[in-house]
Amino acid sequence: MPLPMDADEFMSELLDGRKNFRGENLSKANLQGEDLRGVNLYGANLKRACLVKTDLRGVDLREADLSNTYLCQTRLEKAKLQNACLVAADLSLARLHQANLDSAHLNSAILFITFLIKANLSNADLSYTILRGADLSNAKLAGASLRGVDLSQTKLDGVNLEGVVLDGAKMPEVLQSPDKEITNQGTLFNPKWRLYTWEGLRYRSKSEIEIAKALDRAGVLFMPNSLARLNSPEGRRNLEPDFIVCHQGKWGILKVDGPWHTPSRRVEEQERERLFRFHGIRVVERFDFKKCEKQPNEVVKEFLQMIEGMY
Repeated sequence: MPLPMDADEFMSELLDGRKNFRGENLSKANLQGEDLRGVNLYGANLKRACLVKTDLRGVDLREADLSNTYLCQTRLEKAKLQNACLVAADLSLARLHQANLDSAHLNSAILFITFLIKANLSNADLSYTILRGADLSNAKLAGASLRGVDLSQTKLDGVNLEGVVLDGAKMPEVLQSPDKEITNQGTLFNPKWRLYTWEGLRYRSKSEIEIAKALDRAGVLFMPNSLARLNSPEGRRNLEPDFIVCHQGKWGILKVDGPWHTPSRRVEEQERERLFRFHGIRVVERFDFKKCEKQPNEVVKEFLQMIEGMY
């Protein structure tokens, strides 16, 4: 690990025309209010640095260490922060419009009144972050973790929370109009979440509707997107399987795997599958959403054969 470069040395080299600080050790450097646009900070160590009100718009910060860094009111629009470590960083009032935070580590970070409009937070870890007053309008969150996060005062307009880990999260209250009944089927985790309907039931995607139609043609009993109440190591909890199917008096669960089902989430998904198996449902199978949409009859036929063969 190279010795830390102090702020004066960094600014001197920057004024001399140097732009590439890839992998540089700038830990604890005070760069408050500086204009660093166009600087390459890929993989740089900025741990505990002071970047308050610093202009980092469009800067390459991929895989950089920004843990415990002060980023209050920092300009980070369109910044590249893929795989960056922002654990316990203070991003209060920071602007991250259209920033790319794919697979970034933000757990325990402070995102108080932070602007993340249209930001890419796919596969990011936001567990236990402070998101009070934050604006995540139209942000991408596929595969992200919001475990234990209080979202009750977070703006989530246009956000799709399907595939997001929300264990222990506090969701915004959805005001129910007189003509809108509370339902345990196709639950609205987000009021802006798009739902499809067929035969008076709710579905998350067109792929699910094609599977529902194929199950209907097969003449089996099925329950789509219905919340189940069951035991888990943490106590009683709710889980929503895509399809609970009863065939010849035997039960199985058919899952439609969308693009948000990433390899990084497979362990967690297997844990959920084990909970259903613990309760006696022996067949829990996943099928790719593209195959479900294009070949639903083949998917259903294969799934029902599994149920017949497993009992």
